Amino acid sequence: MSSKVTTLQAPPATDKAVRTASHPTEQQIASRAHQIFLERGATPGRDLDDWLQAERELKTAAAKPHNAPRPAAPSTAPLANPRFSR
Repeated sequence: MSSKVTTLQAPPATDKAVRTASHPTEQQIASRAHQIFLERGATPGRDLDDWLQAERELKTAAAKPHNAPRPAAPSTAPLANPRFSR
């Protein structure tokens, strides 16, 4: 009697899901570009620079894992002394 193990694979990501995950929407970019514009004193004439900076920032943020587990903090409890353990 032979036993086979079947491994299930996740379904392939759709184009829309990939685009959404890695590329911010125009509205998101416009909103961030406006924030950058206001942060630098609302001086006109650098709208393309603001747009490109906003796009870069949002793409970088999208590429970072959001729910990555944090490393556990080292324990501050004293180590057991082996001379006194039974």
